[in-house]
Amino acid sequence: MGIEEGNPHLGLIDYGQVKELTNEERLLFCKLIIALADDDKKDIIRLMKQSGYESQNMNEDIIYRFAKVSYDEDNDELTEGKHIQVFMEDLEGQDPIIHLPQQYIMIGRASVMLRGLGHALHQSRSVAKIWRPIAVRVLEEEGLL
Repeated sequence: MGIEEGNPHLGLIDYGQVKELTNEERLLFCKLIIALADDDKKDIIRLMKQSGYESQNMNEDIIYRFAKVSYDEDNDELTEGKHIQVFMEDLEGQDPIIHLPQQYIMIGRASVMLRGLGHALHQSRSVAKIWRPIAVRVLEEEGLL
């Protein structure tokens, strides 16, 4: 986790889709991945705020659901049976976003695209649970776990 490429086709890198994270951004996202994988709502909300997420009302339930759908998983229970785009538009309507953590947009895009492929193959997954061991290893190497 350091340089993220948001166009997940095999073998080719579109450098317009590459984002380099600072070490601080990388470590914060590793912590967010662990919180998402563990479904630690309080920590997810805290880390989203720390990353720079800001909305009009700072509704914690919406912050949590935004993070889960953006970076982890989407399922009928979480999205209330709505298509992911409609669900995200509904969240925006309930609590308009003032600032998104720009450094993590490409990661969110890659997460959504990977999950879309999984849905097409009837293999829904939690991306955070898959990425969790990598996040733990990174934080351990940095002496943060």
